[in-house]
Amino acid sequence: MKKFLPKLAIAAAVLACMGPAQAAVISFDEAIDSTGAPFFPLMAHGDEFTTQGYWVDTFSTKSGAVVGADLVGALVDGSDLVNSCFGLVCPAGNTSKFLAALNDGLPDIGRQDGNAFKVTQFDASFIAAPGDAVLNPSLVLRVEGYSTTALLYSQDFFLPGPVRGAYSFATYALSAANAAIWVNDIAFRGFACTTATTCTRSLDKAQFGLDNLNAVPEPAGWALVGLQLVALGAVVARRRKAQAARAA
Repeated sequence: MKKFLPKLAIAAAVLACMGPAQAAVISFDEAIDSTGAPFFPLMAHGDEFTTQGYWVDTFSTKSGAVVGADLVGALVDGSDLVNSCFGLVCPAGNTSKFLAALNDGLPDIGRQDGNAFKVTQFDASFIAAPGDAVLNPSLVLRVEGYSTTALLYSQDFFLPGPVRGAYSFATYALSAANAAIWVNDIAFRGFACTTATTCTRSLDKAQFGLDNLNAVPEPAGWALVGLQLVALGAVVARRRKAQAARAA
């Protein structure tokens, strides 16, 4: 049995020494593969682009939505809002690129390798149609974390209306409990507030910008080390049982 103890010790040491997984800030400024979005930077229902090891899908939740035709998103260049914000009132002060969910569109994000990850915070802002009277809050942004089969959590964030006629990004942090949950994909569902008590997704006004998602990938090595520990532990247990039987 003694020769197995060093292996157990080594496996345990590797597990203990593995630092926390490195977070990736999904900023939409890195290289993008837009093969799955024919009209990129515009995004239609069912389109997809990839960046920084993550896929980004855009969907319409409306009945009868047409894949590849119904506009639900865009990649906006914050340094050139006049030409990239399509006549909408986009957030100012952010000179980087950001994802815009348009016409009640729903962005969904996951890892290209299929592994789990967790999101701790993100930046968001309301996007208004020109001439609309906007309330405060302007939008309820619902963040939904999913496993491969089920909804794991849902958390609402309240985005403010304009300040002196302008919108700007703010940082929103998930609760400690939700930020600790590993998910396979995360969706962002907006509800535009039309009265003090009513927010809806039915008027094509639930529009928002999304940027700087702090995503922490699941460390794949942990699962392998854990399996090694279990296997080695089982071997040790069998050896102990055999020695006890012989000594009896």
